Amino acid sequence: MGIFAIACVCGVASGMFGIGGGVLLVPLLGLLFAFGQHRAQGTSLVALIPPTGILALLAYSREGYVSWKTGLLLIPGVFLGGIVGGVMAKWIRPRLMRQIFAAIMFVLGALQAFSAWWR
Repeated sequence: MGIFAIACVCGVASGMFGIGGGVLLVPLLGLLFAFGQHRAQGTSLVALIPPTGILALLAYSREGYVSWKTGLLLIPGVFLGGIVGGVMAKWIRPRLMRQIFAAIMFVLGALQAFSAWWR
């Protein structure tokens, strides 16, 4: 039941804000269900990319909120970056991986907070 509940929260966040996997599901799997960083990230990819990504894309597209040109230009970089990142992740110890992830989340969260109020 706990997994289903956090999945629902992450699905709503993904559909509303374009976040879910990395921002919510990965930390929640680690904190609430004792998943290691690598396992949490891999599980998040399986759970969110196919179902939520496609459904959210359809909803945003219907409203005209998709820049197809930019999105299509992003695909090769995301694809290649995903492969490189997956290979690099095998070389990083789980604790360091979690620290890097936390630092990235902190910096991006701070930048987002500042830009939301002072931009």
